[in-house]
Amino acid sequence: MKIAVIGIGAVGSIIARELKQTGHDITLFGRTERQGFTILEHGEKTNYPYIIENIHAYDHHPFDIIFISTKATALKGLSKVTAGLCHSGTEIVLCQNGMGYDGWFEGSLPAVVYISGQKHEDMVEHFQDSRLIVDDQNYNYLDPLIEDIKTTELEIIKTDDFEKLRYEKLLINLGINTLTGLSQNTAKIFDKENVTELTAELLEEGIRIVNQDKEIIDSDFKNTALNIYKNYNREMGTSMYYDVTAQKSTEFEFIQKYLHNHKGNVNTPVLDICVVLLEAYEYERNKR
Repeated sequence: MKIAVIGIGAVGSIIARELKQTGHDITLFGRTERQGFTILEHGEKTNYPYIIENIHAYDHHPFDIIFISTKATALKGLSKVTAGLCHSGTEIVLCQNGMGYDGWFEGSLPAVVYISGQKHEDMVEHFQDSRLIVDDQNYNYLDPLIEDIKTTELEIIKTDDFEKLRYEKLLINLGINTLTGLSQNTAKIFDKENVTELTAELLEEGIRIVNQDKEIIDSDFKNTALNIYKNYNREMGTSMYYDVTAQKSTEFEFIQKYLHNHKGNVNTPVLDICVVLLEAYEYERNKR
């Protein structure tokens, strides 16, 4: 089986490291060619000397499975590049935060991603989790791979409750990404009671948006999300926190803006303010 991993960052490096143990033909891709990557885990750095190919210079055989683990902001452009990496049955596993990008890829399989880490200049710091969740369907290539990776630390789990779990992850991102991004602080901000209270209101609004046509998310999921935040490493940031502190584009369009665009007649005063502030950040960043 020929497998590609596109984007060797906080998520992709963990996926790549584990897939390399399966014995399959694994090709790693980035924006430029480079040699290897380093992962900091449990206080130790380990270098993995795998070649990372330039995705814009690859013209060899197509792949059976492609894992795309770039930021969601890169997906639209990548959809044109990946067309040349596919055959008619290629399965593309999308490993991003947020929603609203599935239709850009033929054969796309969105995954709920639980891999927490931070990309530093010369390494990736892996905090916790190595798990992807996908819809419970029959897959030509992913099904045998799921069996093959059972000896690794990577989990790919099939569930018949995928819609619910995907919305739950969107809401988890809504709460923690918004507050860490706007405050430019890590998970330690959830030690402040007023931050937790504001986040609870934001989560309630998100749940009402998701449930406006039918009940998908349990009303008590707000407390589940808040407990998840409280159990995070206090120094751990989020993708939006790291993007804002580095003055980079965020995945706002696929998280906060996505929910805001689908709010219908739901009253969302907290989300409205957060969207205005994040839009202002993106506007100012794009002027540079």
